[in-house]
Amino acid sequence: MLLSAALSLVVAQAAAGAATPDWGSPRYRACTAAIEANAEQAYETAMAWANEGHDLEPLRCAALALVQLGRHELAARRLEGLAAVAEGYDAGTRAGLLVQAGHAWLLAGDAAHARSAFTLAIAELGADRNALPDVLIDRAIAYAEESDWRNAEEDLSRALDLRGDDALALRLRAMARLRQSALDLALADAQRAVALAPRDVDAALTLGHVRETQRRGRAFDAE
Repeated sequence: MLLSAALSLVVAQAAAGAATPDWGSPRYRACTAAIEANAEQAYETAMAWANEGHDLEPLRCAALALVQLGRHELAARRLEGLAAVAEGYDAGTRAGLLVQAGHAWLLAGDAAHARSAFTLAIAELGADRNALPDVLIDRAIAYAEESDWRNAEEDLSRALDLRGDDALALRLRAMARLRQSALDLALADAQRAVALAPRDVDAALTLGHVRETQRRGRAFDAE
């Protein structure tokens, strides 16, 4: 339950390029908008556009189309390559490429590469308090995929230091703490997540898992 709900958000972001909804020219936005309707056609259109001048925008759109087509590892490598050569762009653009690469790596089932991509994105963002919490949450998901609950908790705590009312971060931290048998802390996080997002079914389920673990007095399978 921890990862299935969180990864559903990752899938949506990676496939549609939602990490940068307002980025780029109208032509780029039209290209990414076409991915959901026909990813194959969007890829071909993007590559034809790239042949006009090999700009970042069409190559980025093509990589996102590859995500939708299920070619996750190839997409991740292309996005990382674009980030490496995007020296003329701002740090936010490079970070966005790395975040999308991390999402693609997660979809490919490669949490280690995803974590590395998110770490590079965090370094690019520096002290950007607006964007940093989302990438910390992403990296926490990668840590969780590796069953590294301590580091997942640390990233989620950092995200909450910057954005204390993030119900998703609270819910995920509750599960990370549950995995470490910190039941009182997990309960507090789960209760707060429900208070912030009372209609969120996953938050309610997380609270139920924590309470059931306390009742049983032993580990409860939350997957």
